[in-house]
Amino acid sequence: MRGLLLVQAVQLAYKERARASFDPRELTYVLEGGKENTLRREKVEALVEADPVFDNSDVYSLSRPERYRRAMQKQRRLLELHSQGLDPTDLRHAVHDDLGTDLQTLMFIPNIRATFSDEQRAHWLPRAEAWEVVGCYAQTELGHGSNVRGLETTATYLEETDEIEIHSPSLTSTKWWPGALGRTANHAVVYARLIVAGKDLGIHNFMVQIRDLQTHEPLPGVQVGDIGPKIGYNNQDNGFCRFSHVRIPRTNMAMRHATLDRTGQYSSRKERRAASYSAMTKVRVEIAMGSGHVLSKACAIAIRYSAVRHQGFTGKGDGSEMCVLDYTMQQQRLLPLLATAYAFHFGGATMQELLARRDAEALHVASSGLKALCSRITGDGIETCRRACGGHGYLDASGLPQMLGTVLQNVTVEGENFMIAQQTTRGLLKLVSSAAPSTLPFNAWEGDHTAYLRSSSAEALRCDARTAQDFLSSRIQSEAFCQRAAWAVTDLKRQLDAAQADGASYQDAWNGACPDVIRASEAHCFYVLVRSFWAAIEYLRARVAPALAAVLENCCHLFSLWWMQEGIGDFLQSGYLTAQQAGLLRSAVRRLLPVLRADAVPLVDAWAHSDHSLNSALGRHDGRVYEALWESAQPKVNPMNTEEVTPAFQESIYPWRRSRL
Repeated sequence: MRGLLLVQAVQLAYKERARASFDPRELTYVLEGGKENTLRREKVEALVEADPVFDNSDVYSLSRPERYRRAMQKQRRLLELHSQGLDPTDLRHAVHDDLGTDLQTLMFIPNIRATFSDEQRAHWLPRAEAWEVVGCYAQTELGHGSNVRGLETTATYLEETDEIEIHSPSLTSTKWWPGALGRTANHAVVYARLIVAGKDLGIHNFMVQIRDLQTHEPLPGVQVGDIGPKIGYNNQDNGFCRFSHVRIPRTNMAMRHATLDRTGQYSSRKERRAASYSAMTKVRVEIAMGSGHVLSKACAIAIRYSAVRHQGFTGKGDGSEMCVLDYTMQQQRLLPLLATAYAFHFGGATMQELLARRDAEALHVASSGLKALCSRITGDGIETCRRACGGHGYLDASGLPQMLGTVLQNVTVEGENFMIAQQTTRGLLKLVSSAAPSTLPFNAWEGDHTAYLRSSSAEALRCDARTAQDFLSSRIQSEAFCQRAAWAVTDLKRQLDAAQADGASYQDAWNGACPDVIRASEAHCFYVLVRSFWAAIEYLRARVAPALAAVLENCCHLFSLWWMQEGIGDFLQSGYLTAQQAGLLRSAVRRLLPVLRADAVPLVDAWAHSDHSLNSALGRHDGRVYEALWESAQPKVNPMNTEEVTPAFQESIYPWRRSRL
């Protein structure tokens, strides 16, 4: 029987792919923006995966210092490969691991480009791009994170020496959490309160050298180190730093949008605040846009494993066991998450549009809410995938615990989710208050996902579905999420107005309504995702095979209707659905599950996650999950088994037992 299970697992993996209704390779080209991109990625990926420096087979047994050392070795190898002419972005994407140096290109260099003057950039950028200056983004403090205006670190201008003194006046002003600060960076972009002639001019950013460029020793007045082990992301040296009257040249203050001259004269442009947070906004965009890719990796592991794992008998009386993915409950746990991964990917097009338009305000509003929503669902989704793998999902070898630990940082990094979601709602309320109502329908402004706030008809929309089949309509789904969003925002405004009319301050009214503030943000973001997904399908319909368009439509149907079902209370309270229609909606979701189940493995294959990238015994492409689990316990990758008799037992329990004989 055991040997039969091994053969069956491989055969089942083959059968799952043989019955695909579409060509997964064609969908890979869609996800990666074209065949040329896929071929280039595969070429670089093959080069990286064949390099022993990037071997991850023993990573789950490494200590934290060993993980950090391995990450540094990988970064060096990437720099060597880049020097041979390979594209650095392609190389980094091919390394499916966290590197302590990622923030050099993700935040440090972009901050220099966005906030430093042309003259300053000419000085700092070449040094940073040559990795002479290795930097980090030092904003968060021990006592303040999301409340940037509350930061305590001071930067006092000393006119007599033309210097700025960086100082940590209290324990809570210690910089705490910045990635690469602990052991890697020799410079930091430090966010601090600019003090000139005793006047606090608010938060500005400053280039501060923290380590010697030759010895890497901390400079005088700088106390710096790593903050300790975390749930995940332990290749990264998140650090602390305290400054004791550290002096830097005045010209190390970022002066693209604010200037301070030799005499202490200060001037600032209105763009300064938005520009100073641009690197943080960029990371929020990256998190939102990358959530689909990360969630799809967890889905690939859980769905591939569920497709080859047997559990429970079929009831046919022949002793045959049932494939786990054929259980409706397993389909309901995993398939909506797979559809959501696709929605997040195509929803990223909205972020790309805003980036292209360079609309900082719109980008801030959209990125805040989408980062919060996408990171929450992705974290919860990976945990659902882990549990769906049963006991084996608890093993590091499954790939899911480490993936979860790494992704969990996203719910708090660059703004705690409940805090930054409020920024989206503030932006929506501002639009409601400033825009004149229009009689045009909510979808009259193509590409404008806030147009519904100007449409008097949006909140009045009502569902006209009479059967479960009627819910398989892009119109009904788009209208449903539009109506819910319009109702959530206007209902919140009514609450705030009523509370203030009763004598509450705006801040107290806002605090009291905060659960509905978050609801409005999420309602808007779901609407953006639904419209973006359907817009992508409409664009692709004439450009891909009908079978591929059909499977993407089914994904969008399941995504939209699943999240309608999850938020059913809102759709009932807003008046969009009746109780009878709510029942039809549930039936529509249930009917979609077996439809997508038939294409589940090809749909995860389309993301082109290699075995190396997943690093999972359960998510193997060939279905050999049991052999992989066995190998993961062998001494080569599991040091607990390197000795038949462990010294730990021999040195402790064994002598104690003998002494009592």
